[in-house]
Amino acid sequence: MSSRVIVSVLCLFVLGCPQESKTNARSSAGAFDSNLVVRLDSPTNGATVQSPFVVEYTVGPGVDSFELMVSDVSVEDAAVDADGQGSTEFEVDNGRHRITLEGWDSDGILLNEHRIDVNVVDMEGPWVTITTPTTGAVVSNPVLFGVEASEHIDSVEFLADEWPLGVVSPGELLTYEFDGTGYERSIEAFGYSDGELLATDNIQITVSEDQVVAASDWNAVMMELIDTYPTDGSVTYDWTDAGHGTTMDIYYNGEVVASAGPGSTSFCCGITFEVYMRAFTQIDEELGGDGLLNGMSVDDVLEFRRDWFVRDLWGDGPGVGLDNYGLGEPIVDWADILPGDPVQLWRFSGSGHSVIFMDWVTDTDGTIVGLDYWSTQPSTDGIGYGREYFGTGGSDMDPAYFYAARAWMPYDWLPW
Repeated sequence: MSSRVIVSVLCLFVLGCPQESKTNARSSAGAFDSNLVVRLDSPTNGATVQSPFVVEYTVGPGVDSFELMVSDVSVEDAAVDADGQGSTEFEVDNGRHRITLEGWDSDGILLNEHRIDVNVVDMEGPWVTITTPTTGAVVSNPVLFGVEASEHIDSVEFLADEWPLGVVSPGELLTYEFDGTGYERSIEAFGYSDGELLATDNIQITVSEDQVVAASDWNAVMMELIDTYPTDGSVTYDWTDAGHGTTMDIYYNGEVVASAGPGSTSFCCGITFEVYMRAFTQIDEELGGDGLLNGMSVDDVLEFRRDWFVRDLWGDGPGVGLDNYGLGEPIVDWADILPGDPVQLWRFSGSGHSVIFMDWVTDTDGTIVGLDYWSTQPSTDGIGYGREYFGTGGSDMDPAYFYAARAWMPYDWLPW
């Protein structure tokens, strides 16, 4: 079912929080109950579009009501068909707009939300769009800026608070390490053709303050356990697995907190959670612990698993869970990420992946362009080592939604 709405917005969105499969398939992040999900399927986050444009979306059957908004203006006639699919055509002013889809249960409790930002331009003229980060985002060092432009543009210069950061071609990433952090910056992109300025774009971001990350022997145990898993395709990838994506039942305090599905199958957040919980069991035994994960009950561990599996599109998983229960911390500066750290990554397509960090992939100048990791995925026919690259669209990783975390040893755990 489709609808059409005309919205005129003069004050555009400026501040806010950021957010192997087709976008319409279940996310490979293993994060969501498909019955309760709301998802914006098209356009992609950071896309450049021309007015009018069509937004396609999905609303799960367990969602009692939903609201579609453009730049905080509600679309009253938004609707979905029997399969939960809907589309709405927007006619809006040129500029940046945030599209938001929210879903609630029958008690009015928010179940899920999904947001994307689009840049509306006149496609017949020259244009330039900063595709990542999203305006208003809080990002980590180093910051990777993505940019797309019309065919008229051959180079794009980036400035932060009028200070030059560098020049790239459309479709390339610019990497910059900021010294000043913890406050909002204005980022501008200037598109040139043979030295003539043709188009501009701007966003606002805040670069996270650097934080000291504690060293942890937990990583070494994770790496040892990873070496024990087969990489010959004997444990395949299956996101339709009836269990929780683990290769074995995971017990805590005598009860199963993650169950293996039938056969030798796995999916990404299940296998990373499995390795974390196995590391806990081994470390607890070696240190003569009480068998409890920072005093957590079985119900607490079930909630921790749900955090790890990611609760929100474009969100963190392991970093949220470890922080919530005093078990570890998110890593702000990429320079602090080490082998054995859990990572939640997202691609521009909207699909995500839960992995264990192995190493950075760098170019000849030493600039980070991607990462090597361990997880389970279709490309390796199940458990194995993969590599992905940061980019500006499609199947590339979006650097603005790349989350790493550090698990602490028991003597460093904090009360929660």
